[in-house]
Amino acid sequence: MMKNSFQLFARRVRSDWFYQYKALRTAVDWVIAFYFVIPLMIVAGYQYYSWWAAQPSWFSWIPLFLVGTVFYLFAWLGTIRYFVEEGDQLFLRQNRRWFQHLMLLGYRYSLVLQGITTLLLTLVFLPLLVQTYAFGVPQIVCFWLLTYLLKINLGLLRQLLALRIQGILLWLLRVVGFAGLFFLYQMLVTGVSHSANYIWAILLLLLGLVVFLSKIRLQEKGAFSADIARERDARMRIVSLMLIRVMERKRKPRRRRPLLFRSSQRLFKGKGAGNGIADLLAKSFFRNSTQWKQTIQFAVLISAAMFILPGPLKITIWILAACVLAFWRKSFCKDELTAPFLNLFPIQDTAKHQALQLTTPILVLPALIFISLCLGISFFTWWGPILMVGAAIPLAYGTSSVFTSWY
Repeated sequence: MMKNSFQLFARRVRSDWFYQYKALRTAVDWVIAFYFVIPLMIVAGYQYYSWWAAQPSWFSWIPLFLVGTVFYLFAWLGTIRYFVEEGDQLFLRQNRRWFQHLMLLGYRYSLVLQGITTLLLTLVFLPLLVQTYAFGVPQIVCFWLLTYLLKINLGLLRQLLALRIQGILLWLLRVVGFAGLFFLYQMLVTGVSHSANYIWAILLLLLGLVVFLSKIRLQEKGAFSADIARERDARMRIVSLMLIRVMERKRKPRRRRPLLFRSSQRLFKGKGAGNGIADLLAKSFFRNSTQWKQTIQFAVLISAAMFILPGPLKITIWILAACVLAFWRKSFCKDELTAPFLNLFPIQDTAKHQALQLTTPILVLPALIFISLCLGISFFTWWGPILMVGAAIPLAYGTSSVFTSWY
């Protein structure tokens, strides 16, 4: 019998940690821990110590922009939990004081946990920050606070937006917000590295925004169902990672009249099963809203980085982006080839491999051409866009050929 809301909160936190521990135990038994995890931790600890003893030469190859990108992605990910459950609708919500205190305790728990995880990430990059970028103690504290306060604000803003806006408008706002805040964060990180005085004023502004958004979020009406779904996802995060390759992907129902290729015209000329499957794969990709939304996000982020990165690093990121796109498209196509509909037909693996080789570069080209165009524009020459867009075609076919050389 729970005597107060704090005991109920403590019980739910213990239950969550025990659940995560049992999930990890299913993947990491004593054999894996003894022969892999413990040696890996020892090697990582020794390597971390060696970074302090002598700075590796490759530290100088890592720009501050790349470090800022890692910290920004970390700040964007994650959520704020309130530890509400389905049964609370029948019992706990009748006691308004208990329910609000439970949410407040969950919110405070999330603040502490995210502060600790942000601090751990900062400690991992501490040798690089101190030895390469000459960060002092005030700059390290400022960098940690900047990332931490941004992470809290982003978590609150995403929840508030999801409660008020739905559909494509919410997705567009997230894309615009992700890109805009990315450049703002990079500017602030540069200000931290130069010990700019305005950074402390920005931190005070972010702290005030946390207080303001927290009051709005904790008093929000009609958020109970969304909080339950968010809590369920947070509780299942480790299990979801382990089962991502095991559970069958749920296929969303397709619209009767697709937006693209309505007349089902052939995309690839020629006869044979390979060409027919290639048509199916290409149309499946372009009709999949999740795929092209993620592609737009990826292309916008990489293209924006081209205007900031130094010259040699731009070409490296350009090639890496092509490799990522080729691997991404191949994975999507192989997933589509396991559809139950295709399993009804006796299709040979050679025909599937031929379709994979034919489709992958076509799916890589749209995003890669856009990235190449932005890369060419970043050179600020008349021949830059022409050269890089022309080079995107052989790069798309070359990387696709490498990644589809095996089925």
